[in-house]
Amino acid sequence: MKKEARVEFGITITRPWSKEMYAHNEELAEVVKETVHQMWVDALKEAIEDYRDEDELGNLYSEMDWGQASDEMVRIQKAITYYSYCNQSIEEVADEVEETLEDMPLFQLKELVEELEIKLDKGFIGFN
Repeated sequence: MKKEARVEFGITITRPWSKEMYAHNEELAEVVKETVHQMWVDALKEAIEDYRDEDELGNLYSEMDWGQASDEMVRIQKAITYYSYCNQSIEEVADEVEETLEDMPLFQLKELVEELEIKLDKGFIGFN
């Protein structure tokens, strides 16, 4: 007896992937990238504001050491890059995070959604 085709989000799951599956996942990838980018920007803004409040010498944001990053920044950074930093500026780490997020493949974006517990209306398909 032939196995019935699985349907997710109105799309029939096929092997190899269909154009509809790719289109769905690529559309969702852009949503995830925008969402995570905004999470990162918000965490970064907060860290910069905190730094300005504490910094009496007028140092620049680009001079902030990664050790001054907030817990939320570190959480997002580790979910994106998978490793820790030391002896880098926040600006250097921010550049790496942005570049890695932009180039992240679909399967890693799916893992990123799970790691950061992002709530989406739809999910990635074809990875099960």
